[in-house]
Amino acid sequence: MSFFLHELVAHYLSLRHPGVYKVGTDKADKDIQHVSDAQYSIEIKASSHKSQIFANRSYAQPQSSAGKKGKSGYYITINFENFKTAKGRPKILLIRFGYLDHTDWIAQKSETGQQARLGPDVYAHKLRQIYKAP
Repeated sequence: MSFFLHELVAHYLSLRHPGVYKVGTDKADKDIQHVSDAQYSIEIKASSHKSQIFANRSYAQPQSSAGKKGKSGYYITINFENFKTAKGRPKILLIRFGYLDHTDWIAQKSETGQQARLGPDVYAHKLRQIYKAP
């Protein structure tokens, strides 16, 4: 579900605003690439958790080299029902939008940990809710 949402949101935004946004295709591109000014590009994160979003541990690190996409920038976050617990088709639970810095991501303490999470202050102050399921 996360993969499909990721692809569909980028695709439909590029169709709705041709010449402004396109689907990111290069390694250095965000998921939704602003055509004329990359600072307005958008990364998409989706999760089956009811309210939290997660990323790879590298999101909590400063950009390490040229040619890779930056971790700071605009984000669309989408939370959806887990397939195993949904009654029928999983529903979109929550959509948020905001600007996150790489320092907003908290890496797992273990060197072998692969996950990064966001703290409660980020959810409260940096991600604006644009949809919540009734």
